[in-house]
Amino acid sequence: MNAATGVLDRKLDRAFAMLDVDGDGNLREEDLLVLGNRLAAAFDLSGDATKIARLRGAFTQLWIHDLSTMDSDQDGVLDRAEFVAGMRKAAANDREGILQRLSVMVDAWMDIADTDGNGLIDEDEFQTMYIKSLGTSPQDLKVAFARLDVDGDGNLGRDEIRRATEEFYTSEDPQAPGNWLFGNL
Repeated sequence: MNAATGVLDRKLDRAFAMLDVDGDGNLREEDLLVLGNRLAAAFDLSGDATKIARLRGAFTQLWIHDLSTMDSDQDGVLDRAEFVAGMRKAAANDREGILQRLSVMVDAWMDIADTDGNGLIDEDEFQTMYIKSLGTSPQDLKVAFARLDVDGDGNLGRDEIRRATEEFYTSEDPQAPGNWLFGNL
């Protein structure tokens, strides 16, 4: 395995670990829905059913169209190897489709995390999102935010997040800013 391939595999391993919210080594649609609930709880959106439903719908579509099809042994769950191989295959065979569905998910979570409604994610919103929903280290997030803020304006816009998401899930470049989407690898 070359160094670039190792970077992508480490990123996909990291994504799998964060999506597998119950930590059982398998990914199910329910894991994604629980993650959506955690994000809504992190921002105290218990009364905003529309935003929560939109995020849950985006996760469900991602599961139906992409993740469930990666279940090579047809056991109803994805293990780490199926996820990594499946994401690589999806990026190669349906790059635009999977990126579009990830973009819908990004828009939905940004609507939840953007507490001041300015269309941007500031560092506090970024930290709240990852610390409270995924348990990520605050120190890693400070560096991650700076790396993702490619225009240096102190905020993450939708285009920066979409670009970072694309780089995270598809780039073999070890220097891509999107590698920092979930903190330090």
